[in-house]
Amino acid sequence: MKKFLWAGAVIIMVITAGYVALPFYAMEQLQRAAQMAGAQEPEKRRESIDTLERYVDFPVLRDNLRVRLQEQLRSSIGNSIPQEFDELLTAGANFVMGPLMQQFVTPEGVAALLRGGEDLQGIERKLFGQDTAPQADSYPQTRQDSEEKPESSWRRLKWRFTDINHLSADYGEANRAELRLIMQRNGLHWQLVDIELLNGTEGEG
Repeated sequence: MKKFLWAGAVIIMVITAGYVALPFYAMEQLQRAAQMAGAQEPEKRRESIDTLERYVDFPVLRDNLRVRLQEQLRSSIGNSIPQEFDELLTAGANFVMGPLMQQFVTPEGVAALLRGGEDLQGIERKLFGQDTAPQADSYPQTRQDSEEKPESSWRRLKWRFTDINHLSADYGEANRAELRLIMQRNGLHWQLVDIELLNGTEGEG
C-alpha cells in the first residue's frame, strides 16, 4: 500500500514540475529568439522567426491588442461621442487598427518588444500613432548596434499563474516593470497571446 502511495506522490510531483517547467521553457525560448532576431547571420534570424511563430499565437495576440487599443481609445474620448455613434467608432477603429496590427504585430515586432529598451519605446510610439519611423523590419540588425544597447539590464522581474491555463510575466529594468506578457496553455504547449505595456510599476526581483 505504501508503495502505491509513494508512486502516486511521485507521479503528482512529476506532473506538477512539468506544469511549471513548460511555460517557463516557453518564456525562455521567446527571450532567446528575441535576442537572435538581432543577429547578423540570416540562419539565426530565420531560426528566431520560426521559434516566435511557434510560441506566439499571432491571430489571438492581434485581436487582444486591438481590443486593448479600442478600450484605451474609448477611455480617452470619454462621453464626448453620443452612444448611437459607438458602433461607427468601433468600425472605424477596426478599419484603422487591423492593418496596424498586421504591420507591427509580427515576429520582428514581437522580438523588438521583448528586447526592451529603445525597441520597446519605438513600438509603443508606433502602436499609438506617435511616430512615423521605419517599419519593424528596419530595427537594428547588427551586432554593433546590439552591443551599444544596455540589454543586460532588461530582464524578467516576476511571473505567476493567473489561472490553470494562463500566466503573466513582467519584464523591465531596475525593478521597474514595463512589459507584461500573457501566456496561454494549449494542451502541453504554451503560447504568447497578449502583451500589456505598463507604466514602470515596481516589480519583484
